[in-house]
Amino acid sequence: MRRPFLLIVALLLTILPLPSATLTARTALAEKYASWLDLTQYIITPVERHVFMQLTNERDRDAFISVFWKQRDPSKGTPENEYKDEHIRRFEYAKRYYGYTSPLPGWKTDRGRIYILLGPPSNRNEIFNSYLYPIEIWEYYGDPSKGLPMVFNVVFYRKGGAGDFKLYVPAQDGPDKLIVKQIGDFNNFDYKAIYQKIYSIKPEVADVALSLIPGEKLVNYSPSMRDIQLLAKISELPSEHLNTAYARQFLDYKSYVDVESSFDFLNNRHELVLLRDPLLKMNFIHFAIWPERISVDFLDEKKKYYCSYKLVIELKKGDRSIYQYTKNLPITYSKEEMEKALTNGLILADMFPVIDGDFDVTVFIQNAVNREFSFFSEKISVPPTGQWALFGPLVSYNINREPRAGRSAFSLLNLQVNSDPQRTFGQQEPLTVLFCIDRGRDTGAMIPEIEVSNIASAGVAPFSRSFTAQASGEGALQVFTASLDPFPPGQYRLTVRARDAANVVRLSGEATFSVSRQLHLPHPPVAAPILANEKAYIYDSMLAGQYENCGRVAEAEQAHLKALAQDPGNAGLIKPYVQLLFAQKKYEQIPGVLAPLQKQEPAAFDFYSLRGKAYYYLARYAEAVDDLLKANQSYDSDSSVLNALGLSFLRLNNPAEARKALAASLKVNSRQPDIADLLKRMQEPK
Repeated sequence: MRRPFLLIVALLLTILPLPSATLTARTALAEKYASWLDLTQYIITPVERHVFMQLTNERDRDAFISVFWKQRDPSKGTPENEYKDEHIRRFEYAKRYYGYTSPLPGWKTDRGRIYILLGPPSNRNEIFNSYLYPIEIWEYYGDPSKGLPMVFNVVFYRKGGAGDFKLYVPAQDGPDKLIVKQIGDFNNFDYKAIYQKIYSIKPEVADVALSLIPGEKLVNYSPSMRDIQLLAKISELPSEHLNTAYARQFLDYKSYVDVESSFDFLNNRHELVLLRDPLLKMNFIHFAIWPERISVDFLDEKKKYYCSYKLVIELKKGDRSIYQYTKNLPITYSKEEMEKALTNGLILADMFPVIDGDFDVTVFIQNAVNREFSFFSEKISVPPTGQWALFGPLVSYNINREPRAGRSAFSLLNLQVNSDPQRTFGQQEPLTVLFCIDRGRDTGAMIPEIEVSNIASAGVAPFSRSFTAQASGEGALQVFTASLDPFPPGQYRLTVRARDAANVVRLSGEATFSVSRQLHLPHPPVAAPILANEKAYIYDSMLAGQYENCGRVAEAEQAHLKALAQDPGNAGLIKPYVQLLFAQKKYEQIPGVLAPLQKQEPAAFDFYSLRGKAYYYLARYAEAVDDLLKANQSYDSDSSVLNALGLSFLRLNNPAEARKALAASLKVNSRQPDIADLLKRMQEPK
C-alpha cells in the first residue's frame, strides 16, 4: 500500500512556501516595496516578514531593507555585498528564463525557486523520450557542514506531459508519474517493476526516480523519505546561522538609525541597574552595553586608531517618550590598545537620573566605523520616596576607592565599580557587591544580609555562603567583598535582604554571576562620559523634563528652580523653565526669569523673543513690539516671533505694520491657515 500522504504534504508545506501565500497586505505597499518582497521571497524569514509588514512609512522600510542586506553581507566593511549581488543576479535570471511555459513569473516557478536558492547546477540533463514525460535533472555538489550530501540532484518534470516543469519528490509523486504508460502496464505501487521499466528506457532517470541522493540504499525499491529532509534543508539555507534578533527588535530602535547608511546589527551583553546617589538623593539608571565586536579605523594625521559611538537613550512610559538624550563617545587607541580592544572588546556605559514610576528603557549604540549598531530594552520600576526600597545589587570583579572629580556610570561617592555585563569571574578575582537601601521615614535599625548559593544542576553539589556587608560613607550604601577561592566553577545566585528592627525581611533582590575554571579572566575596558561635580544641576534639569512630560507640573517646576538655584545665568536651564511657565500661563514670572540672559550676547534672540511673547500675553503690547523687533533683527525667519509682532501691532492699531509682519511670517511658513485668513481679512479696501 502506498505511503500515507498527510505527513508528506505537511512536511512539504514547510519546505517550499506557496507563492500565493507571499503577502496578505501587498496592496497596501508601494510597488518598490512589493517588488522587494518578491525579490526576497525565498530568503526572508517569517520574523523579518512580520516586522516589515508592520512598518508604516518609507523611512522605516528603507532602514529595514538596509539592515536586512547588511546582515547577509559576507564581507562586512567593504563597499560590495556579494550575497546581495548574487541573489539579485539569480532572481533576474529565474525571472527571465523560467516563465515561458508557466502562467507564473519565472521566479515563482519551481525551477526558478531552486535556481534562486542554489544557483546554477554543476550539470543539467534534459530528458526528452517518447516513453517518459519531459524531465530535467539538475546536479549539485553539496556542503556536508551545512547538512547537505556531497552530491545530490533536483528533478523537475512535466506532470502528464503538459504545463510547466514541477519539482519532483519521489516519496510524494512516485516514480510511475515519470512514465508515459498504458492502463494495465504495471501496478503503480510495484516500485521494483517501475524502476526496472525506467532503467530500460533511461538508466540515469531510474536512480533519481527513487532518490535524489546518488548511492542511497533503499528498502524494497521504496522511494526515499530522505529527499524530504534534503529539500527542507535547501529551503532553510538562506536563514542558517542568520541573526534575526535585529528584526524582532526593529520596531523599538527604528527611530534611531540613519537611513542613508548601511547597518550591521550586533548582539550584545548588557547590564542595567537602579542605584540611589546618597549625596544627591536622586535615583540613577546605570547601564553598560558590550557589543559582540568593535571596528576601528586609522587616523593617519594622528597616527592613532579610533572608533566613535553614538549613544541614544530613551525613557518611555507606555507609548509616550518622556525623556531622550544623545551623546557621542569618540575613542582613540595606540596600536597596542587597539589590538587589545579587538581581542577583549569594549564596554560603553553611562548613567542618568530618573523620576519614580514604571518605565521602558532603550539603549542604542552605533559605531561611526562600519555603522555597526546594537541596542537593548528593559523595563524598570522606580519606587517613590518615603518607603523602603532596595537599589541593586550590582556584582563586579573589583571596586576602586579613590576621590573622583566627577560622576560617571557605576560610581557612587568615592567608589567606582568595574562593570562587566557578562558577570563571569576568575577563581582568584574578588567578588564585590554594591547595593543601596532606603528606609524612607523609618529611623529604626536596618540589618543587611547577603547569601550566595550555586544554581542547582545535575551532578553539582549544593553550595551556599552568607556574608556581612559594610556601610560605605552613608548607611544606605552597602559594599562587601569576598574571595571566590572556595567557590567551585559554576553559576551562582546572590541574594540581598534587608531586615528591620523586628527582624522582618522588608526588602530582597537578586543577581546572578558565574565562576570560571580560570584563575583570572580578561575584562574589557569601560568607556563612560564623566560629568564634573559642579555641573550636577544638569541632573535636576533632566528630572524637570521627565516630570513635565509625565504631567507632574508642580514637581517639574521645583526641579527647574533647584537647577537654576545652582547656576542662575545658565541659558540651557532658563529656556526650558520659561517654556513651562508659558504652558502654565504664568507670564508675569517670565521677564524676571529671563533677566540673567539680557547681557549674554549669544542668548540675545532667546531673551528678546521670549520676553516679547510674554509681554504680548500680558497685554503690554508696546514693550512686546520693542523686544520682538530686536529679536527679529537677530534672526528674521522665526514665524512665531513675526506672528507675535504682527498681533502686537494690530493691538496697537497699526494695521500696516501688522500686515508686513504677518506677510513675512507666511513667507517663512506658508502652512498657517489662521494667519493667512487673518491677513486676508485685514487687506485694505481698494
